[in-house]
Amino acid sequence: MRNNQEGSWRILSKGAEATLYVGEFFGMLAVKKVRHPKKYRDPNLDLKLRRMRTRREARLLVVSKRAGVLVPFVYDVDIENCSIVMEYVSGELLRDYIVRGTSEYQRILNIFRDLGKILAKLHESGIIHGDFTTSNIIVSEDHELFVIDFGLGYTTSSRDPEDFAVELRVFSRGLEVFHAKNYGEYFSAFLDGYRIYPNADRVIERFREIFMRGRYVAERRIRKKFLPQNET
Repeated sequence: MRNNQEGSWRILSKGAEATLYVGEFFGMLAVKKVRHPKKYRDPNLDLKLRRMRTRREARLLVVSKRAGVLVPFVYDVDIENCSIVMEYVSGELLRDYIVRGTSEYQRILNIFRDLGKILAKLHESGIIHGDFTTSNIIVSEDHELFVIDFGLGYTTSSRDPEDFAVELRVFSRGLEVFHAKNYGEYFSAFLDGYRIYPNADRVIERFREIFMRGRYVAERRIRKKFLPQNET
């Protein structure tokens, strides 16, 4: 890494697209995200993709902060080596914070309202996070909500409700997986917060259409698998 010693970093986590390291950057505790080569891709295409996604993610972090959303501060971007050095946010993933069950129920509902407001700010700035779930939110030691991992994100100038509705569906699925017991209450609180977005009603309407399409397809698959052919 530029301006730092590579050996000072230790692995924090490994993902499908990148590895996260934690270490010091000019005396500050930091996280470095490195996109490593994919052997199954053409080397030239692979490098082009990794550099493009690194540049895009760094830009999304900067634009999100300008939109008033708490995200890790970007310290350094090395496009050549496909890495971003950013602020280390000390805290706990919201997913784990909720599952641990030590906070009052009303406090959790307020968090979901705040999450809705956060996503509304992103969407109003034309930002699609790409994987907006409780696994990509950190509750800091000061009880603030930081959005992390914009690796699947992008910007849109069209403000198409379909794009934003798909993001709501991703969030909804995350609740179904990790917080199914209180799904209805959590998602309702989230939508209450999201309604600060001027076009929220159109996005929510489109989300419901996507949700119902998904249910219909799932039911058709189940019927084809388990019922006799003449009953489908």
